[in-house]
Amino acid sequence: MSAVIRFSDFAANFVPGRPAHRRLRRRVNAVLAAGIMLTAAANGFGQDGDPRFAGWLKVESAAETRAYREAMKGGGPFDQTARGFLEEIALPQLALEANRSTIERVRKRMREYLLADIANEKAADEAIKAAMAFMETLAGNDDADPAVRVNAMLLIGELQSMDRKPWQPAAAVLAGAVANADLPKAVRIAAVVGLAKHVEATKGVAEEQQRMAAVAAPAITAILNEPAKEPTSQGMAVENDWMAARCLSMLPQLGPLSPATAADVVRILNEDNRSINVRVRAATALAAAGSPDSKIDKTAVIQSIGALATSALERDVAAADKLLLDRQYSGTSGQPQPGMMPGMMPGMMPGMMPGMMPGMMPGMMPGMMPPGMPGMGVDPTGQPTVEQLIPREACRRAAWRLWVLAEAILTDDSKRGLALLGGEASPTAVDLAQSLRRAAMDLDATPEESMLRQALADLKPAPPAAKPEDETAAPAAAEKPAAAPAGK
Repeated sequence: MSAVIRFSDFAANFVPGRPAHRRLRRRVNAVLAAGIMLTAAANGFGQDGDPRFAGWLKVESAAETRAYREAMKGGGPFDQTARGFLEEIALPQLALEANRSTIERVRKRMREYLLADIANEKAADEAIKAAMAFMETLAGNDDADPAVRVNAMLLIGELQSMDRKPWQPAAAVLAGAVANADLPKAVRIAAVVGLAKHVEATKGVAEEQQRMAAVAAPAITAILNEPAKEPTSQGMAVENDWMAARCLSMLPQLGPLSPATAADVVRILNEDNRSINVRVRAATALAAAGSPDSKIDKTAVIQSIGALATSALERDVAAADKLLLDRQYSGTSGQPQPGMMPGMMPGMMPGMMPGMMPGMMPGMMPGMMPPGMPGMGVDPTGQPTVEQLIPREACRRAAWRLWVLAEAILTDDSKRGLALLGGEASPTAVDLAQSLRRAAMDLDATPEESMLRQALADLKPAPPAAKPEDETAAPAAAEKPAAAPAGK
């Protein structure tokens, strides 16, 4: 390694009042010392098994690391020596078994300690680029530990330029990983996290949003279409839904929806095999990013939103009903269980009379709950309390869903929403939005099972009116009396 001393290396460090030759000699000595230490590190200290670099804490406090940091802070170039230190000593620490229990902290310190505070902009870009290339290879290594691959991808998403904003070149790498179906879902999820940071950083800047849309939109579309290409297995349902929800939340920040993307979002809104929250976010994306050019059938979409609201409440009620049934008839096989007496039903306790429901005590009427059990008893007024099979948290979640769906149709101030897409809001859309919002407010104020069931009853469409048993037979019967007088 040959240290090249340039006048520009000293100009930034010129201190008035100190003899020029002394300042120059000290600067030369510092640069030469740093160069010697970094050369030694790159040539010999990066070998496997070197006890001086057996863990991140040792690397962080090593003299070689201090020399690297001083050179980068001092405006030095990112030369082969600095690259060798990063690629052979520092960055491999992420995959080191000794750092596995603290891998998240190691990842954070790598960015803060090795890639921040680099004075030379060109050197900063080259150092970050080297780190990204290293981590991209590590994330794609099938032989690496899953935790290592995930953290490598997370580090790519956390790379920052000198202005502390996401480093723009990383967006393309993240988008490629998001769309790469050959990568493990955990690595792709980590890429989605990083891509979302890049999208968020463009907020309020139209030119940046357009640039980011060109990079991110294809990856987002790949995620939204993926279940259609790859059937969703039970094991991957949660991962697929999470990625779809995160991608849907990015769409409004990338400009108006294209007709093709809008069609993908509408399809997700109507997919019963998707989680309710993903479908709710699909409705939000349509309302926030839809435009007349998106070719959205707003009438059909608003009807789908109303059906989704009802379906969400029905699922909560069905889960509560199943829980009650399981409690009442635990061991539904009907076969005698150990300790059961002849004539006892599954779930009955010794001493219960035939005909009594499981959980009932002698002298209790059907519907009464035994005292002293969790969630049961009497309230301060002395009235029996009713067990809440739907938790308060689930009720508040239902209230959030109803409110979000109402806002997607028409906001509370009537200024935005799908109902206004391409014209004025129809009375039907306005009524539905108001009904959803009112149910959401009532349920949020009183997050109880009875209120949720009432909301379902209010929102569920009324069944069609019953038709006469035989519409053709009634007129025929009415004609018979008229025919009688003709026979006289």
